[in-house]
Amino acid sequence: MRLLPRKWALFFGRILGWIIYYCIPRRHEVALQNLRIAFPELSEFEQKCILKRTSCHFGMVLIDFLRMPKLNKDNIDQVVTITHETEKLLDSERGGIIMTGHMGNWELILPVLGINGYPFVVVTKTQRNKGGQQFFDWVRTFPNVELIPKERSRVRMFRSLSEKKFLGLASDQNAGESGINISFFNKPASIPKGAAKFHLKTGVPILVGFCILSEDYQYSLSLKSLDTNNLDEDEGEAIKQINTRFSNLLEDAIRQNPEQYFWYHRRWPKKNYA
Repeated sequence: MRLLPRKWALFFGRILGWIIYYCIPRRHEVALQNLRIAFPELSEFEQKCILKRTSCHFGMVLIDFLRMPKLNKDNIDQVVTITHETEKLLDSERGGIIMTGHMGNWELILPVLGINGYPFVVVTKTQRNKGGQQFFDWVRTFPNVELIPKERSRVRMFRSLSEKKFLGLASDQNAGESGINISFFNKPASIPKGAAKFHLKTGVPILVGFCILSEDYQYSLSLKSLDTNNLDEDEGEAIKQINTRFSNLLEDAIRQNPEQYFWYHRRWPKKNYA
């Protein structure tokens, strides 16, 4: 994939997405149920059209992930750029929490920040297969980027924030009983408390944003400050308010580009998938 011109590689990625959609429909029912919850006003035909586009999108995302080791200071801008407003925000904050979700191409946030000189720390899920773990770590290796295994993350995350680094957290997966229930597309969904807790304990700013693919197949990373003013004095309520504000921003981003959200995981409680 790295040897091919990116245009050809992405074409292959779209074909791969179509093949997966039609030949490996393993997670279709979960994804369609998620779309029914999020967009009940759409017909089943329209929901399936979104899912087809989603499959093609993540076929291209997979290709760009495999091509990430090719990225460097000379060519990063040909694939992904940081908006001017985001660059000003990153320069002014000098560290903080970056909350994102499985939207667009979250993996490209690593190289675009690291290569552009912003110290970025990311919590990663450990793979069961050691060879697979080594491969993922290799693909994600960039200057100024540190990977923290999820199992040993808490102390190192606090240390990273004290060192004025940016800490990246994908905060949209179902956290079950350990999370907090927040309204997401008008239904309660459990999301992790981590980012909100870190903010309340350290006072560092929270930035929210996503790396979105445009029609010309270029990605753009856009971040904005999360409003953390007028939070409740009670910690539990403050965590709920922070996560509600994040979920609202994520929901807005999904409505603008529904095919770029990863619909394949169970976002809501199990009873919604009976």
